[in-house]
Amino acid sequence: MLRITGSIVLLLLAWPAMADDDKAKDKPTTPAEQYKSLEKDYNDAMQAFQKAYGEAKTEEDRQKLFADKYPRPDKFAPRFLKLAEEHPKDAAAQDALVWIVTRSFGAPGKDSPRTKAVVMLTRDYTDSDKLGQICQSLVYGGDKENETLLRTLLEKSPHDDVRGQACLALAQHLKNRGRGLPNQKDDQISKEAEELFERAVAKYADVKTQFYGRVGDKAKAELFEIRNLAIGNKAPDIEGVDQDGKKFKLSDYKGKVVLLDFWSQY
Repeated sequence: MLRITGSIVLLLLAWPAMADDDKAKDKPTTPAEQYKSLEKDYNDAMQAFQKAYGEAKTEEDRQKLFADKYPRPDKFAPRFLKLAEEHPKDAAAQDALVWIVTRSFGAPGKDSPRTKAVVMLTRDYTDSDKLGQICQSLVYGGDKENETLLRTLLEKSPHDDVRGQACLALAQHLKNRGRGLPNQKDDQISKEAEELFERAVAKYADVKTQFYGRVGDKAKAELFEIRNLAIGNKAPDIEGVDQDGKKFKLSDYKGKVVLLDFWSQY
């Protein structure tokens, strides 16, 4: 009887330790496992939100759900940044930084996770072949760090596809900045943007982008807009057919007020 009682006591004493061992086995240990766990947390939260949003009965319910439950990437970004800072030489660190830059668009500032991620990528990973995918995420916003990373990738990346996407994105970034400078049509920023679009066409035309097809095609479209569609520029001489089937050119109406209505029928 004493032997049985003693065994039960030992088992009860060992039970917490066994439970802790099970928890330790479930906890991600390597940086790669930690990254996958963070990504899963975010994806699970997004799926739960989407399910609840789809089941919401009224627009008011949906708006409240979005305000309260939408898994904003900015809330997850500090956890990804912590992983990158703790394991800066591991491949998972680069994946974590890319995740932040491509998903988190919170308020800029030197202490924001996104700005810190951009700085770390500039410092440690400009030779990576994965950074082409982040270039379009760096186009918007006036963050100096974004421009610095794009310039660094354009000049130092050993990969043509990364340099091509950086060239296009830097040109778009500068074009947006130039728009904020009224009455400075010949401003150096706008001039550099145009030169970079030309460089993108000449050197990186066949590089594929994530959203715009080929770099060359997008750069040509941007150049057309700069040279033909800006306020004060002469409009291109559009040709078409009116609703009565009669051919016309825009120049036929020179000196008159013209409303152009572009539409298509599928």
